[in-house]
Amino acid sequence: MAASELGLDLDTDTIRSALAYERGMLPVLAFKLAAVSNVVLVTLIAGNRGVCTPGGLLEPTPTGDCTGVWASWSAQLVPLNFLLAVFIALVWFNSASEGWSIQRCSKPIYPLLILLAASATVARPTTRYAEAIKLSQRVSHLGLPLRTFAGNAASDFGSRRALRRELKTHLNRVDAAFIQTADQLAGDRTAAARRLAELANVAANNIAAGRFTAVLPAEALPEEASLEPDRLDGRRLATACLVAAAIVILGFLALSPLGAPVELLLPLALVAFLVLIYTLLAFRFGLSEATRLTRSIGGFFSASPPL
Repeated sequence: MAASELGLDLDTDTIRSALAYERGMLPVLAFKLAAVSNVVLVTLIAGNRGVCTPGGLLEPTPTGDCTGVWASWSAQLVPLNFLLAVFIALVWFNSASEGWSIQRCSKPIYPLLILLAASATVARPTTRYAEAIKLSQRVSHLGLPLRTFAGNAASDFGSRRALRRELKTHLNRVDAAFIQTADQLAGDRTAAARRLAELANVAANNIAAGRFTAVLPAEALPEEASLEPDRLDGRRLATACLVAAAIVILGFLALSPLGAPVELLLPLALVAFLVLIYTLLAFRFGLSEATRLTRSIGGFFSASPPL
């Protein structure tokens, strides 16, 4: 109704299909939980029975016998599966009372449709400015569903780093587009509300159609802010230093119980720290960039400015 009032083309059939309830999630989850629990317990039973045989870790002695221990472990399967069945039944009744879950990548459609309806209300000439304030607050709350959606989509499509970075960057720009438009409500709330409705309409259509890396077209997105060169270098150096420090500290903690002297560990840790920084930078950005950035570290500790 809100889309037709503003003359927008909302793809209702595709959105209904995307918001269709998913009824097969709970049985699959329950089966996986029961299977993993039973495999773990059976493994423990088999291992315990093995160590109780002659030559095992718990070899029977003249004063003790462990031949019945594996039977007591086996008896745990019945109450475990009973508890799992009760838990699954409770979850099933809870899901049935609240309605079945939809696919998680379709969840941002709901706040977008709510935003579309609120924008149509504010776009009416007789609407009070208090409604525009509520609309601006709804836009501020849109960022979390979009960030969650980026992580879910990247996970569903293979958790590849490049895809995750692309989705995160794109949806951050989508959120910025909504926020920039909402900031215009203070000047011309009717025009800004119509623009917000258009953005919400396009975003809902694209998410429902599975166009996750093109939620909004490129012309609707704000320019991506580029980092200054020194700030970009600082981020690269800081990341490499933190990772190298963590590796050196873990290595130091692992070698200390072995009796290695501190006089040897401290210079070794310093050398390992510098080598790790260079190696991490070279792996990600190449040898020339790693050399330039590590010279910056040397310049920081010297009197001369960094190169």
